[in-house]
Amino acid sequence: MLSLTDHLTHIVATIRAVIGLLIPPVPARESHAQMVQLLFNRVGRAARLFARLHALWLANRLPAPRPRRARTAKAQTAPTRPPSIPRAKAWFLNAGQHHAGLAHFQLNTFLERADLPAFLAAVPQAGRYLRPLCRLLAVPQPGFLALPPRPRAKRTPRPHAPRPRAPSLRNPQLPPGDPPFRPYVLAAARHFRKRFGENF
Repeated sequence: MLSLTDHLTHIVATIRAVIGLLIPPVPARESHAQMVQLLFNRVGRAARLFARLHALWLANRLPAPRPRRARTAKAQTAPTRPPSIPRAKAWFLNAGQHHAGLAHFQLNTFLERADLPAFLAAVPQAGRYLRPLCRLLAVPQPGFLALPPRPRAKRTPRPHAPRPRAPSLRNPQLPPGDPPFRPYVLAAARHFRKRFGENF
């Protein structure tokens, strides 16, 4: 039986072969060619880093996890638009057709291995190199690979100040400090209330 590293390396070789089919035949599509090269490099890097973690785990030489570094403000430069990998679901399967379907089947088989959950439980940082492959090949992530949902930040309720009631003829009480209604205003209010009822 292939080891985890050899199995994943075989899958990545299939993915890279499919990526080679996506290279445009004409040099005019430079942005597409850059995207293909970016994807080719990222897939290979994921396999190398996964293999490194697996080798360290087998040798019982895993380093202690490093604390996260605080983000520093980056210097503003001229806006550039680097090549990006498409985010549409199953775009790689549609572009590679049956060739990409083979990689999809291989990755499904890899995720069904009995020794994979134990490795990811001991080395959870290795999952960051498998999840992009699952998204690329539209493979559902198993429970042992999916990230836990992020806790929602608790919203502190804003202090609610009671709104003062606007003065009206039905409610002649005014906020402290305001001058009272004139006597003729109150007399007119009583007159209209008698004539038109309490709804005035």
